[in-house]
Amino acid sequence: MCPTGEDDEPTGARPQQDWRKAHPEAAAEGRRRYREAHHEELAAAHRAWRERNRERSRQLNRESEKRQAQRRRQRLKKNAHQKERREQNPDAAREKSRAFREAHPDKIREYQRRYKERHPERARQSSRESAQRYRDKNAEELRAKQRLAAEERRKKDPDQHKRWYEKHLEEQRARGRETARLQRRLKKLGLPPIRFHRIYAEERRAHDAAAGEYFARRRDVATRGRIAAEGSDTDALTIPKVVAVRRRVILREQSRPTGSTSIERDSTRPEEDIPAVVRRWRRARDLQALKETHEALVEKIRAERPQILEHHRERHEARLREEIRLDSIARVVRGLPSYELEEELDARVDDEVASIVDQRLKAMRNRTIRRAEDIIHRGDPRFDPAAPHQVPGTGSGTTRGLG
Repeated sequence: MCPTGEDDEPTGARPQQDWRKAHPEAAAEGRRRYREAHHEELAAAHRAWRERNRERSRQLNRESEKRQAQRRRQRLKKNAHQKERREQNPDAAREKSRAFREAHPDKIREYQRRYKERHPERARQSSRESAQRYRDKNAEELRAKQRLAAEERRKKDPDQHKRWYEKHLEEQRARGRETARLQRRLKKLGLPPIRFHRIYAEERRAHDAAAGEYFARRRDVATRGRIAAEGSDTDALTIPKVVAVRRRVILREQSRPTGSTSIERDSTRPEEDIPAVVRRWRRARDLQALKETHEALVEKIRAERPQILEHHRERHEARLREEIRLDSIARVVRGLPSYELEEELDARVDDEVASIVDQRLKAMRNRTIRRAEDIIHRGDPRFDPAAPHQVPGTGSGTTRGLG
């Protein structure tokens, strides 16, 4: 059998078993002392048993891991259930916790001591935050006590402030001179004087917490769509697709006349008769589609870079090798070491391919910019190549693009 660390006893030793059942704490203490006194012997016996019974040892390990996993799942399930109950009935949970603390103060102190030993930094941080919350919650009472204490100190020592001022006289004079200089400069520039609105520290912390909560909260798609509908046309380039869909619905509902179908479907309606909000929505929609197309083409060009590199190397390897050979001869003449052929070849091929890819990206970017300008200036006669215009110096009208 696997050694257990307990005292050996003969089979059927009923009196010892009865004694251990009647005195479990004393029996556990005896086993602990035995394990401490025979630690090396028990470890050697355990290793020898595992060597003799490998399969049994592995089976016991698997069963132990299963039991631990089951206990872990039960603990997590119990914690989740208790958390749900506390959220459903917080008053009862607080009352139960208060009653337990009053009934078992020794246990509470022991739990706190263990927690501080395991997590000293976390405990100190929690203590500071708890003290800060108490001061913020009872700020008026604490300030009243501080005023009373300050009044008592002034009664006991009326010259305390005078001595402090005389001790820091130069600092106070420098502070006064800087304040006067700033006021004179503001007056000379025609600016109003600085006015300080002093608030207490707990109010500032409350404002910061409220602002952080406001800006960190998650907004649903409908709210984000309404916010995006209020933005300018250029904001549509950075709007997520799911929000852009809701934005288009909102703009369409705002621009749809009463008792008519959607203006978006009326392809025969002149551009100047379409409401401005619909024209802005169409521009935003087309700009968003253009942005997605541009990004897809950029990814395609970058994904094709290995094929471009391989094709370029096959076509220009002979030329590059000859250039490297000649450059190596020139370096040797100047007293420099020659190039490592393969490394220099890879570097030059990579540089040329990078230039080719950059040229393609630049050309595609220019095309995208031109298409974006066409979308932005759509319907504007000043930028429409098909709009009527006057031929300079003739006084007659003609149409650009028509023969």
